[in-house]
Amino acid sequence: MNRLNVLAAGMLMVVATGFISWRAGWQAHADHTREQAANRRMQAERTVRQAELKAEAVRESGRVTDKTLTREVVKYVRSPNHGVCRFDDAAVQLRQRAIDAAGSLPGFDEPAVPARESGTKQR
Repeated sequence: MNRLNVLAAGMLMVVATGFISWRAGWQAHADHTREQAANRRMQAERTVRQAELKAEAVRESGRVTDKTLTREVVKYVRSPNHGVCRFDDAAVQLRQRAIDAAGSLPGFDEPAVPARESGTKQR
């Protein structure tokens, strides 16, 4: 009977050790997965923050250009000769600056960020 108790205790220790090792392995895997998810989240936040800063800079430069053009258009419209269809240098320059300002807003001509395809695993 003594041998049977020693054998049962040994088997119980082997099973307990196996269970503890299995659980520790899954915990390590879960920690690794959480770490990867946190890294991806931080990278996504960094990318979004950069895009928002860039968009705000573009928006602000557009706002300054709009204010300048609006001021010059108001000044031109309030001038006594604004109904004359003769285009003087100021009007031509105003038109050219409006065209240049519309074409000089950076960031809107770049391609969009491609979306991740559904069903594919990101590594």
